[in-house]
Amino acid sequence: MIANLANTVVGLVLAWATILHPTWVEQRYFPLAAFALVMLALALWARRTDPARWFSNVNIVLALALGVLSLLPLATLPNLTFWGGFWVGCLVPTIALWAALYRPASQPCATDPPSPQQSAQEHAS
Repeated sequence: MIANLANTVVGLVLAWATILHPTWVEQRYFPLAAFALVMLALALWARRTDPARWFSNVNIVLALALGVLSLLPLATLPNLTFWGGFWVGCLVPTIALWAALYRPASQPCATDPPSPQQSAQEHAS
C-alpha cells in the first residue's frame, strides 16, 4: 500500500512537471528516465501486496514506455514529450491509488444477508 501511495505522488509530480515545466522534462534522458526508474521500482515493490496483479502490471508497462520515451530526442518532439508524460503522469497515479484503496471483501460480514446457497443449505440440514 505504501508503494502505491508513493507511486501516486510520483505520478502526480510527473504530470505537474510535464504541464508546468515542459522545457525541463524535454531534457534528454534524465527527467523522464528518473521518473520511469522510480515508477518501475515502486510498481515492482507494490506487486507483492496488490490484491490483483494487473494494477502493478499496468504501472510496470507504463514505466517501461516512459523509459523508452526518455531515450528519444525529446527537444525535437515537444508534442510527444508533453502527451506521453501527461498520460503516464495521469494513468500511473490513478491506477496506483485504485490499487492502494481497493481491498476485496474476504469474508461476508455478520450483518450481511445470507446468500441463496447458504439459505438452501440451512433448510436442507
